[in-house]
Amino acid sequence: MKTLTKSLYVAGILLSVCGAVRADENTIRIGVLTDMSGQMSDYSGPGAVEAAKLAAKDFGAVNGKPVEIIYADHQLKPDTALGILRQWYDNRGVDAVVDLTTSSIALAAVNVTREKNKVALNTGAATIELYREKCSPNSVMWSMDNYTYGHAVPDFVLKNGGKKWFLLVTDYAFGHGMQALITEAVTAAGGKVVGAVRHPLGTADFSSFLLQAVGSGADVLAFANSQGDLVNSLKQAREFGLNSKMAFVAPANAYHSVVSMGLELGQGMTVVDPQYWDFNDETRAFTKRFEVTTKRPPTGGQFLAYSAIYHYLKAVAAVGNPTDGAAVVAKMKELPVSDPFFKGTVRADGRFLYDVQVSTVKKPSESKGPFDVYKPAGIIPAAEAFAPLKGSPCSLVK
Repeated sequence: MKTLTKSLYVAGILLSVCGAVRADENTIRIGVLTDMSGQMSDYSGPGAVEAAKLAAKDFGAVNGKPVEIIYADHQLKPDTALGILRQWYDNRGVDAVVDLTTSSIALAAVNVTREKNKVALNTGAATIELYREKCSPNSVMWSMDNYTYGHAVPDFVLKNGGKKWFLLVTDYAFGHGMQALITEAVTAAGGKVVGAVRHPLGTADFSSFLLQAVGSGADVLAFANSQGDLVNSLKQAREFGLNSKMAFVAPANAYHSVVSMGLELGQGMTVVDPQYWDFNDETRAFTKRFEVTTKRPPTGGQFLAYSAIYHYLKAVAAVGNPTDGAAVVAKMKELPVSDPFFKGTVRADGRFLYDVQVSTVKKPSESKGPFDVYKPAGIIPAAEAFAPLKGSPCSLVK
């Protein structure tokens, strides 16, 4: 069944990017370039497409022009993503692209989007390069990023008593970057990293690494890994009984991963997300509409896709048309962001600033259903959640 589904999505790509007819210039067209069937499809994927459609429906026509949402599966391949983007921009009349899912794909999209004077709405990528070294007048960043995971989350935990940290780090670029950020944040806040160990990607047996954590005297165990490595290391850490001695923090974990791993394994972890489906009346009402198609609540990334598109359309309405992407992005920076789920501002570097929610994962006995996984623990204010402008290498910062 999964093979059939993937084939249908690939067919959707071909229909989207290879059509011979040029797009109607009287239509505002937004492309959702996402992972429709791979490891990130639960976080973005079909749900991001549905969120985009709902945002377009809720906003309505812009200065008399209808809004059309199209989508394609980049299959987590930057080259595939660039090919789709060029076809969209040149032949399909796409004015803006949303999601982009991974840092490698989002970074690859920066130059072609600027070259074509379109707009990139990054709601999935996590690299801070997108609003620092690689900032662009044609790009904005809605997603949480590695600074949030590596700085803001440790700051929150430190304020609540966790002073001595042990880091379990996946041994590739992502893990190395997280290790550096967490170490910097913990040290700056008066805490101490008492130990760290790197493990190969795809490790099955974490016992030797966890024994080092046991002997470190740490009161916080931070998992600077993700996906299968996070699940396996977390499961074995519980089997070792480390949860009775240390607080567990998984800075890069997210709602869809918690649902996947289950509460028995995830309970008690500190996590962050931009938004949660059961946060308030507005998120619950939206979830009911969203679930008609998806059969499950929206993730933080899907809420972000809605918000980014809604604000983009507001800017297009103010500018008058979507033709000049840089002008639309400039207007996005002028206008305050205000939608049912987010309030904030877009800085000069393209970074959208908003409060980030901190939660703890519920115990199985506390949950009312398969998607009821979080209980609120606090808020990281927007000013603290993202890398500051001071010292930024972004060319747009004066």
